[in-house]
Amino acid sequence: MAFRRRETVIETTDLNTISPEEAEKRIIAGVKKYATNETNWGKADANTPYLGHIIGIGIESSNLADITMSIERQFLTRKTTRVPVTGDSTEFRLEDGELGKLRILDGQDALAATPGLSIKMLMDLGHMPQNLPYLDKVVSFAYITAVGDGYRMNDALQKVLAKVGKFTGAERKEAVANLKAMAEQTKAYEALLADPAALAAARKKTYDNDKAAYDTLARELNVVHDKLKGLTSSNDPAAIARLRAEEAEVKTRLRMSAAKLRVSQEVANAAGRRSPVEEAQVQQIRKLLAQSVRLAASHGA
Repeated sequence: MAFRRRETVIETTDLNTISPEEAEKRIIAGVKKYATNETNWGKADANTPYLGHIIGIGIESSNLADITMSIERQFLTRKTTRVPVTGDSTEFRLEDGELGKLRILDGQDALAATPGLSIKMLMDLGHMPQNLPYLDKVVSFAYITAVGDGYRMNDALQKVLAKVGKFTGAERKEAVANLKAMAEQTKAYEALLADPAALAAARKKTYDNDKAAYDTLARELNVVHDKLKGLTSSNDPAAIARLRAEEAEVKTRLRMSAAKLRVSQEVANAAGRRSPVEEAQVQQIRKLLAQSVRLAASHGA
């Protein structure tokens, strides 16, 4: 079976007939059309982020859905039957059906931030067999974000460093003050990365804030529902229409908040644990941050 997109023809393959490594290569090749950082795409591996230009392939977050569809076009699976989860018809689980096009559940792509995490997602959903040796080499979403934040912080500090030498007098004094503040933030983040427990606590705080925002929206939606119930027998169509519009707007915000909450929960849950490959990445960015902080100190920061 082949799917055609513009001039491209993708021959779809049963996921059970190829290795995780081969599926990873096909995913990387399949997202090339969305990549804007050719250098990073050219050397991409399982742990190269899709998003971002510094260490990522350069794909915009708005294209994550397109990436998901790109993956779906490349593979076939027996997990093609969606069965509603008991008590909530908006959620589904996947069960075996006829061999057909891959189906990835809504919202999962938010955590498939790298080719390796995409493969993990396919394994978690039953589209391909679990392969622990492969998964041992995949960096978790928690550490993709933590390390990525470090590289972005280092990049920002380097840009300020490059400007300091161009100023004199009062302008230089102000630039050095800004450099000192940024160097202190960078030093603090490097220390945070050094302690998995501290990193997990910081990510838990972010999750708690996101959870509070989600709960506030859920209460807001309940208030709207109560108002609608009170108008059920009312002869005021204009008031009902206004509440329906408000209901739709709050539901949209609630869905967005739920997606954000899933991400922050995943990060908070995994930040306190490190695999050897994650520890290696953390040590690499810590070394780079420490070097930048020392360089900033040499410039008066």
